[in-house]
Amino acid sequence: MIWKMLAGLVLAVVMVCPGSAAERVAKIAVLSSGSVQLDGRPTTLPALDEELGKLKADKGVVWYHRQNPASEPPPQGTAVIQMIIKHKLPVSMSAKPDFSDYVDDKGVSRPRPR
Repeated sequence: MIWKMLAGLVLAVVMVCPGSAAERVAKIAVLSSGSVQLDGRPTTLPALDEELGKLKADKGVVWYHRQNPASEPPPQGTAVIQMIIKHKLPVSMSAKPDFSDYVDDKGVSRPRPR
């Protein structure tokens, strides 16, 4: 259910802003093990929640990647999505762990503008 709610948010955001150089970006990766990374460093869910609050205040965006997206997400992945929704942050999904792409409204991976 959470993924369906996020789908509408993702479609609206990705179409508008796959990312620009002027905005603050938080790169969040959820690994298959359930580990969560923020900007390439391990983080806890409480610390991430605090950072997302700051990101909202800065009018930033989230770039989100999850390992093995075809499988069910670990509980931490669902918690991260719920935090993004809670803070009403724009989000751009990335199929690649280096965030060099974004997933468009048709589910197609596209190179991220630099």
